[in-house]
Amino acid sequence: MALDEQLDAYLSTLPDPAEAADVFLELNLAKRDLSFVYGTIERKMISLLNEDMTTLRDGAEIERKTGATRTKWQHKDLATAVADRIVQSSVDMDTGEIVLNPQEVAEKMLDYVQPSYWRATKLNEIGINPDNYCESEVKTNLVVRKGNAQ
Repeated sequence: MALDEQLDAYLSTLPDPAEAADVFLELNLAKRDLSFVYGTIERKMISLLNEDMTTLRDGAEIERKTGATRTKWQHKDLATAVADRIVQSSVDMDTGEIVLNPQEVAEKMLDYVQPSYWRATKLNEIGINPDNYCESEVKTNLVVRKGNAQ
């Protein structure tokens, strides 16, 4: 916060634009370096922490979360599998009639996909493993909730 105040005071003097740009460059380089250091300690903390949730002072918490990075989706194959499941689940068990029309099936697809990604949790709910339709890499990271810590 002290650095922010110093920068605000510096910028209020209307410095030479080239000099201010150089200060901005230095901050950008420092941000990059700090990001590298943060990544290093995060990787070490992931293996160091014994619990998935660690409570710290003033209500702060560190949570270890594991998720998957999915790439190279087989969109057409997955869309076909999802559509098949939607149709299967829309059969009236007494009459054998499919109770959804094609438009309703298409609208129901939006429960499982967003314009830029497939919703893995929703796919799992209908018994479709998204990892069968893409390349998947498991990734673990830490989520820090600062609580009232200052």
